[in-house]
Amino acid sequence: MFSVSGEKLDRLVRGVGCEIRNGLTTSNTNGNPDSDLKMIPSFVAGYPTGNEKGTYLALEISGVDIYVCQVRLKGEGGKLAINQYQYKIPDHLTAGEDMGVLIEYVADCVSDFQQRLGSSQEMIYAMGISVGFAVRQTGLDRGAIIALEHGFEYPSAIGSDVVDLFHRIFQAKGLGVKIVAMANDAVCTLLAHAYQHPTTRIGIVHSAGTNCAYYDKVSNMENFMKEHPNDIPPHSDMILNTEWCNIGAKYLPANQYDIIMDNESNNKGIHAFEKMTTGMYLGEIVRLILVNLSDKKILSYDIEDEECLLGVPYQFDTSYMYVCEADDDNLEGTRVVLEEMCRTGETTLVDREIVKKVCELVGQRAAVLLGASIAGVVEHMINYGIGLDYEGDGFAISISGEVYKDYSSFHPRVCETLKTLIPDEVAAKLSVGIVKHSRIVGAAIVAMMAEKINHNIDI
Repeated sequence: MFSVSGEKLDRLVRGVGCEIRNGLTTSNTNGNPDSDLKMIPSFVAGYPTGNEKGTYLALEISGVDIYVCQVRLKGEGGKLAINQYQYKIPDHLTAGEDMGVLIEYVADCVSDFQQRLGSSQEMIYAMGISVGFAVRQTGLDRGAIIALEHGFEYPSAIGSDVVDLFHRIFQAKGLGVKIVAMANDAVCTLLAHAYQHPTTRIGIVHSAGTNCAYYDKVSNMENFMKEHPNDIPPHSDMILNTEWCNIGAKYLPANQYDIIMDNESNNKGIHAFEKMTTGMYLGEIVRLILVNLSDKKILSYDIEDEECLLGVPYQFDTSYMYVCEADDDNLEGTRVVLEEMCRTGETTLVDREIVKKVCELVGQRAAVLLGASIAGVVEHMINYGIGLDYEGDGFAISISGEVYKDYSSFHPRVCETLKTLIPDEVAAKLSVGIVKHSRIVGAAIVAMMAEKINHNIDI
C-alpha cells in the first residue's frame, strides 16, 4: 500500500516537468488553473561566486519567531562570519487592526540586535528579508501581502506592500537599515548554500511544509517576459519559487489513509504532495494506520482507553518516527514513544516491531516521493540546458528543514531515488547538500545579489 512502483514514480517525474512548463507559460496573477505550481519569480538573477565581500543584514519571521542576522561575506571561495539572535513575538502582537504595531516590535528587535553588535550608527546596512506571509512578489524589493498565516490576523494589511511597511517604520525608528530585497525560504536555502557552493541550482525546504526554488532561463518564462519586459534580460538565469506543496493527487499514489487525512484536514483537496511527505502530516498518517491495526486487534493495546492519546488526531508527532526507525533491537525508544508519550499502556515487542515497520513504510514513501519530485525538476533543467555543465562541476542541490535534517534515513532514501530516476551521467555530476547553518543567511546573500543587480555588476 505504501510501496511506489517505478511506473508511478515516472508519472510523478513527468508530472512535475509538465506543471513547470505550464506554470512558465501561463499567467499566475490570480492563480493558475493550468498548473499546480505557482512558479513565482524571485527577481534574483545571476549566481553568487563566493568571492563577494561585504556586511549584510537579514531578517526572517518564521511563525512567532523573529531571527535577525548579520553576515560578513569574506570572499575567498565562500568564507563568511555569522552573528544571529532570536526573538519571540508576544501573543498580543499576533492580531489586531494595525500591523504597524507588530512591525514596530520587529524594528525594536533589529535595533536591539544592532546595539548588541555595536553596529556603526553612521552606516546604512543593506538588508534582505524573508517573511512567513503569502506575498505576491512584483519586484526584488516589492510584494503585496495576499494572506497572513501561522496565526497572524491583521485584515487591514492584506494588499499592502510588505517592504514599504517595514521601510516606513524602520525609518521612523531611525534604523540604519535599507531593505533591498525579499525572498522566501526556498530561495534563501538555495542562496545560503550557493555562496559556498556556487554550482548550487536548486534549493528545497522540507520540514512542516515543503517548497522548491530553482534557476531557470528568463527566456523560458513567457508570462514573466510579457509582464516584466524590461526588468531582467532574457539571456539571464533567475530563481523561481515553485510552491510545489500543491503538486496534485493526479500524480501521486494516494491510498485509503491519504484520503482520510485529506477529508479530515482544514484544506481538503489541495496540497496533496505536502500531506504525503512533510512533518505536518507524516506522524498523523502513522497514527491513522495504528488506529486501524488496533481496531483489527493486531496491536495488543486499546486505543479506546481514555488515557491513550493515539485516538486523538495529530498526537503521534512526526519526530516519534525518527526515534522508532532508528531504534535498536530491544526497541526501547519505541516503547517510550508508545507507553510514555502516547500513553498506550504496556506494549509487547511485537507491537513495537509493527510500529517501527509502519514508520519505515510511511517515511520511505515520503522520501521516495520527494526524490522523484526533485528528479522532475532536474529533468526539466537538463532538457532546457539549465545549470548542468558536463565538462565542469555539474550542479548542487541544497536542502534545509527539520524533517530532512533530523530524520536520519530520509537523506539516503531521497538520494537513492533521485539516482535511479535520472541518467547515470547526470547523477555523476549531481550533489545534494544539507544546509548546515541557518537559511536566514540566504536572505543576506539575496541582499548582496540585489546590490550586484542594482549596480549592474556582472551576474
